[in-house]
This record gives sequence, structure tokens and C-alpha cells, in this order.
Amino acid sequence: MTSVSSTTSSSYSTAASTGATVLQSTDSGTGIDYSALVEAAVAKRLAPADRIDQTITANEAKIAAYTELQGLLQDMDDALEGLRNRTASTGSTTNLFDQRTAYLSSSTSSVSADDVLSVTAEDGAEVGTHTIAVQQLATRHKIGGETQASNSSALKLSGSVTIGVEDGTPVSIDVEASDSLADIRDAINAQKSTSGVTASIVKVSDSSYQLILTANDTGKAITLKDSSGSVLSGLGILDDDGAVANELVAAQDAIVVVDGVTITRSSNAIDDAIDGLTLDLYAAQPGTTITAEISTDLSSIKDAITDFMDAYNSFRDFALAQQATGSDGTKDDEATLFADSLLRQTVKSIYQALNTKVTTDDGSLSLADLGLSFDESNYLELDETTLNSMLVDNVDGVRQLLGLTMTTSSSDLQLLRYTGTQSSLSFTLDITVGDDGSMTSASVGGDDSLFTVSGSRIIGNKGTAYEGITLVYTGTESDSVDVSFTQGIADSLYSTLDALAADDDGSIATLVSQLESTDTTLTTKSDDIKAQAEDYRTRLTAYYARLEAEAETANILLQRLQQEADSSDD
Repeated sequence: MTSVSSTTSSSYSTAASTGATVLQSTDSGTGIDYSALVEAAVAKRLAPADRIDQTITANEAKIAAYTELQGLLQDMDDALEGLRNRTASTGSTTNLFDQRTAYLSSSTSSVSADDVLSVTAEDGAEVGTHTIAVQQLATRHKIGGETQASNSSALKLSGSVTIGVEDGTPVSIDVEASDSLADIRDAINAQKSTSGVTASIVKVSDSSYQLILTANDTGKAITLKDSSGSVLSGLGILDDDGAVANELVAAQDAIVVVDGVTITRSSNAIDDAIDGLTLDLYAAQPGTTITAEISTDLSSIKDAITDFMDAYNSFRDFALAQQATGSDGTKDDEATLFADSLLRQTVKSIYQALNTKVTTDDGSLSLADLGLSFDESNYLELDETTLNSMLVDNVDGVRQLLGLTMTTSSSDLQLLRYTGTQSSLSFTLDITVGDDGSMTSASVGGDDSLFTVSGSRIIGNKGTAYEGITLVYTGTESDSVDVSFTQGIADSLYSTLDALAADDDGSIATLVSQLESTDTTLTTKSDDIKAQAEDYRTRLTAYYARLEAEAETANILLQRLQQEADSSDD
């Protein structure tokens, strides 16, 4: 009996201690697959988290699609920026209709205009034609010394020299007997920014070196003097009378005939002969006249229009992909924004803007007048011949068709700033000027509450149709001025796209921010559910382990009782 009791007690202890891990049906004493029960129960608890994760994944796909859409719209906006006919004060960094270029032609077939000069035109320069003849180039004064046998040996010259250019600031340079030609060059160059003279050494041969002095600016003669000693004369730069001994190139001014008027300048870069133009002279060609035609930079406008077409067609690719369906008629797996209201409204707004007709000085114009048309899939196509003809023959019509245009009946009233969104606006502005010549009020239809007058400025008040408009009046008398604003296709579409795609406050950015915030909240909720499910798994596993252990304990007791019964029978 004692021996049996000891053995069964040991068996009980082992079974109880391992009951927590023996839950598979193959090992369980009860034959119950506790593990499957645990997994089923936990999976049920995890189901809400799985649904949340699916929502997060869907939101992430939408965020990616919206971000791609935002980039495509911004590409269109970038192409439209310079076509809006706005200045920096009216909301644009570039105005292609203000950009000017110069087309040059030569009166002599053997001489290329580009070899004689170039002409750079500032934005807004007057369009017109000018004739230019380069008679003489401005040159830098060059003086050479006598050749020396070495550039590094002591010259045994000492004293003080004064170097400068006419109308400049001369400098004093001390030379010692131990100085070489290279030392003297370096001493001169140490003060070249002040003196206006640069020194160099030309190696004539292996045993022959020559010091060259060159004026930094054209048209200015070098001034030299041996203040003490005879350094300059010893170098052969000055003769015994103190005059220049070896003038290599004389200083001279440029001589140019511009529109029949002869002008002289000390520089070959002339920016004050014609307002808004800079002439860079390359070669003197007496007898040759260069004609410079200043006009709007048509190639830049054409490039911007074709860039917009390409950007729009890329957007169209995206829009069609989001509308795609499978063979069964349901949405394609890649059509993340299928039936999306924002995308649908975006497509509609762009299409409506591009199909707008704009009233110009030449009548009603549309994109078709630029050679732009839609194909059967609403992609844009370009007829370059039509666009080229329109740009050459009627660039003002292109400007009015695409950009913001203000016309007034008085040259005294100018646009300073425009941030309004009105597609068209016409009114008569009644301006009152006091006896002292200062403006006292500006009104429309007798209502002087629409504008605020500040000095010469007339500012549209917030909440009115004139909000965002700032005008400047330079007249000295009261006047009634007719004012008209027309917003062209590029300007109107730019505003529409900017409202959708702006990085900070555009509709897409707002929607993406909301989705990201939602995902953050959902992720936290999903993580909480998963953590609770894992905690439930731990508790449920421990519970079933106890059941298994108790079942095994009962089984051991049953075996013991059976053994005792068998012993009694014996």
C-alpha cells in the first residue's frame, strides 16, 4: 500500500504541473483541442480590429491617390502660372506676356548679328525696332615692361611706385632690392581692387619674362609714377621722361550709333542707351547695321501652353484610370477613387473652364483659336500651325483669352494689386479730389463704402465685390473712370486648381489631413482591441489549462481508487 501510494502521488504532481501547456488534442487527457477553442475565441475578439485595419488600408490607398491627384493638379498650375498676365503685386511670380526678347538681323550678309552684339530686354520693355551700329569697342589699357631674364631672381630695384587709373584711387607700392618680378606682380595684385590695375607675367621664352599691367575696366587709362627710386623706369614701363614706354593696347571708349544717334560709353555693356535694353558689344563692324526687333517672347508662351497640355493629359490619364471597370462591369481594383465626388467635381470644373469663351478686343475667343481641341477621350490635342499664327498675329488676343485683363478709360488709374476671384467685373469709379489735390473718396453708383482711400490708393473693402482690388490714382482732378476686369481661362483655372491642390489649405490637403487623422484614431483603436484579445488569449489559455489539470487529477484519483479496490480484492 505504501509503495503504491508513493507512486500515484508522484504521477499526480507531474500531471498537474504540465497541465498548463498540454492543450493539444493529441496530448490532452480529455481529448479536447483546447488550442482550437482558444484561437476561435480570440479570432472572434479580433474581428473588429480586422475590419478597422481594412478601413485603414483603404484610407491609405485613398491618401496615395489623392496625393497623386494633388501633384498632377499642381503641375497644371505650374504651367499656367506665367500665362495669367499677372505681376508680383497681383499674385504671380512670372508674367510671360511681359517677357521680351530681341530678334537681331544684320545689314551685311557676311556678318552675323550675333557676332557683333547681343541685346537683352527687361520684362515690360517697349515693343519696337532699333538700329545699332558698333563703330568701336571699349578696350582695357595694357602696358608692358621690358623683358627680364628671370621671374624669380632679385631685380635689385628699390623705391616706391604709385599705380591707379584715371578717376580712380591710386595706391602706393614699396619695392625692395630683393624683390623679383613675381614679387612685384603679387604686390600690385594685392591692391588691385583699389587701384583698378592687375599685373601678370608673360613667359616670352625660357629666359625671357615680361610684366604686363592691365586696367580692370575698359575705357580707363592707367596712371603710373615712380614716387621714389626708379622701379618703373628700371622695369622699362616708364621712359626717362616718366611717360609710358610700351603701350600694348590703348584705353578707348565704345562708340555706337543707336537709332542714328552716336553715343560713347566706357564699357561694352551698355544698359542706359535704350530704356529696358542692355547692349553687349562683341565686335566693331563699321558699315554694318544691326536691326533689333523687341517683341514679346512668343516661344516661352508657346512652351507654357504645350507644357499645360502635357500636364492636363497626364491628369486625364489619372482620371480615366480611376473610372476604369473590369470585365464584369464593377470597378477596377486600381480605381481607388472610383465614383469619388471630389475627383468628379475636379474633372467637371476643369472641363468647364477649358470650354469657356472669353470676350476680347477681337471678339469671343476660345482654346480652339489657339489650336487646342479635345479628342474623343477628352485629351487635348494641339495644332501647332494655328498656335504659331495666333501668337504671331494676335498675341494681345492670347493674353486676354488666357490672363487677367484690366481696362480703364483713364491712364491715371492703374492696377496695383489684385487677389480677387471675380471672373468678370465692370463698373464706373467716381473719384473725388479735394482742392489740395489729394483724393478724398472713391465710389460706385454713389456708394462710397465700397472702397477705402489711402493716399493715392483705392482699396476694395472686405465683403464687397471689389475685395482684393487695389488701384492707384495719379490724377490731380476728380474723374469718373470706367473699369473692366476680365479673367481669362488660364487665370480662372489656376484659381480653381489652387483651391483644390494648395499644399496648406487646398481641398485635397484638407481631405488627406482628415484621413490621416482618422487613421491615427483607428490605429489606436485597433491596437487596443488586439492588446485586449491577446490578454484574453492568455486568460483563456490559463483557464483551459486548469480544466485539463483538474481532469488529469481526477483521472489519477480514479486510477488510485481502482488500484486500492484491486488490492482489497487480493
